[in-house]
Amino acid sequence: MMRVFSQAASFLHIPQDVIPGEPVITVTGRRNVYIENYNRILSFLDNEIKIQAKTCRIIVVGKRLKICYYTGDDILISGLIHSVMTES
Repeated sequence: MMRVFSQAASFLHIPQDVIPGEPVITVTGRRNVYIENYNRILSFLDNEIKIQAKTCRIIVVGKRLKICYYTGDDILISGLIHSVMTES
């Protein structure tokens, strides 16, 4: 079903971030990562945080990472961000 939404969005030139369930990742400088549409926190370490979204796993790597807040829909991670990666 997600593939149908993705193909329709591409055909209609609609931004991918409006597809239901897709995670939206916003990086502000090297200090904050804001993630919308996540499912759960998989692991939380001082230098790496793993987040599971519906369509992928999100890995934030850095130093002195902390979770500033989280709700059922979004999460804010701060610290010295080195990289943000996704894997299926």
